[in-house]
Amino acid sequence: MTEIINQVFALDSKLKKDNYDSGTRYLDRIYHEFEALGFQIVIPLGQTYRNEMTDVEANVVGDLNRKSKITKVLKPVIYHIENNETKLLQKGIVIVE
Repeated sequence: MTEIINQVFALDSKLKKDNYDSGTRYLDRIYHEFEALGFQIVIPLGQTYRNEMTDVEANVVGDLNRKSKITKVLKPVIYHIENNETKLLQKGIVIVE
């Protein structure tokens, strides 16, 4: 399932990059279905990066400081919630500047 989520995320990113808004409504529905199945997909774009973050693998461009932000998400963070237990299925892969 993580590979399917990654492919949907890649398609969503491509459509947003190309300003193709008419497809995003359908992708929002797919994300909603993932959530109904217990998957939580986190896209940490724009968040301040901290070394303590254990759910992302970061490629740092330039010097790391307090103001460093996640500027690009290559793969989202994926959790699965089942029986009130949250499991990390995939660490996010991000670019930090």
